[in-house]
Amino acid sequence: MSDFFIQSRRHARPSRVPWARPETAEIKALLLLAVPIAGASMVSMGMSITDTLMMGWIGPSALAAGAVVSDLYSLVFYFCSGILAIVATLAASAMGSRDSDALRRAVQSGFVAALLLMAPAFAAVWHAADFVRLLGVEAGVHELGQGYARAMAITILPMLLLAVWRNLFGALERPRIFLMALVAAVPLNALANLILMFGWGPVPALGVTGAGIASALVASALLAGFVAFSVLDPQLRNLRLLQSPWRAAFDDVREIFRLGLPIGVFTLGEVGLFLIATVVVSLFGAEALAAHAVALRMAGLVYAIPTGLSQAVTVRVATAIGRGESRHMNSAMGSAMTTGIASGVVICACLVAGAEAIPGLFVAGGSDSAATATGLLVLLGLLHLGQGLAGPATAVLRAFKDTRIPMQLSLTGYWVIGMPAGALLGFGLDLGVFGIWCGLGLGVFASALLQNLRLFRSFLRPGHAAHASDRS
Repeated sequence: MSDFFIQSRRHARPSRVPWARPETAEIKALLLLAVPIAGASMVSMGMSITDTLMMGWIGPSALAAGAVVSDLYSLVFYFCSGILAIVATLAASAMGSRDSDALRRAVQSGFVAALLLMAPAFAAVWHAADFVRLLGVEAGVHELGQGYARAMAITILPMLLLAVWRNLFGALERPRIFLMALVAAVPLNALANLILMFGWGPVPALGVTGAGIASALVASALLAGFVAFSVLDPQLRNLRLLQSPWRAAFDDVREIFRLGLPIGVFTLGEVGLFLIATVVVSLFGAEALAAHAVALRMAGLVYAIPTGLSQAVTVRVATAIGRGESRHMNSAMGSAMTTGIASGVVICACLVAGAEAIPGLFVAGGSDSAATATGLLVLLGLLHLGQGLAGPATAVLRAFKDTRIPMQLSLTGYWVIGMPAGALLGFGLDLGVFGIWCGLGLGVFASALLQNLRLFRSFLRPGHAAHASDRS
């Protein structure tokens, strides 16, 4: 047994207790992994919400500019990080088969893939404000967002490398490391915002641009911290990630793009439907755009829960595939569906209960924006009932390296069903921003149905489950 896997055993938490049924033990192990992953996503989104709050202190135009550019940045980042998400599947499978060389190759190839994505990602974000202007958004919003877009173009460079680190810690079932680092970064981000956005001493007030510079500084600090941690931590030091990292084989990098590109398109289709709606909603005016921005920030925050659960499911099932344990694999899949449905119900209940109070944190209470945001938050809660069904199914398919067909099903649900429905309701029936969000919800439920049908027909139907691991 290699030194690496000796260290892995020391860091691993027991996934079973003597008195527990296999399903109960698997749910416990799944939650132990999912909670810190979701927590990291929520903290990351919390920093984005902090930026949004501080932009709101400057004024409505600054808030609108930051929201539009931030959403376009997110389109680029989610697409690239979706491609890199396959690193978690490859690394977890290597962990299951106890192949440290395969694990090292998967992570190093992920870093190479991230470097290859940097140039196009940088160019796309750099010109985000110009793209907004072409779409006809108010000139004032474009001017305020120009400097912010260029600062966020720099931010995306370390963020892509951080995405690989995040996948690695998930595959190692040590996501608390990433969570703790993000928690430490929250006050640093807030302090940098205060200094750079509003000025302090010799530092001039940079407004919205200051928020982008602060994000770049914090992301760079996190990346430097993880590089240092990989040298100091015994387990990661034994993995030798930084030893000749450029020897990643061409075939390994190509495999990441072959399997990861459909995930990137899948993620872009899912998240992009929400974010591109920002541009559409801007046609209804500043009040509707502000309400949409509030609902979208909350969507990003609560979306961390099904996202964390999905990533944990992928790791648990992929590890079982690597071990060749069909019983563990089936238990993980069943626990994933149960936990996904339960999480959807809880999220829905919380959003509906807080629908009237939450908007006041972002916009003036009693305003038209606050009233509109209240209705959108209720719709967001209902939408997550469908997300609770879609996320686990997608995660299991990803663990089996089934990415191309799920991508096609996702695009069908979101763009063939959801987007036309939103346009019809929003413009044809004159429901405005509410119609757009109803279309988003229909897209989520349609995608959930299609993904679950794919999972059942391919892996869960009697006679298929026994050979499921062969499909990977």
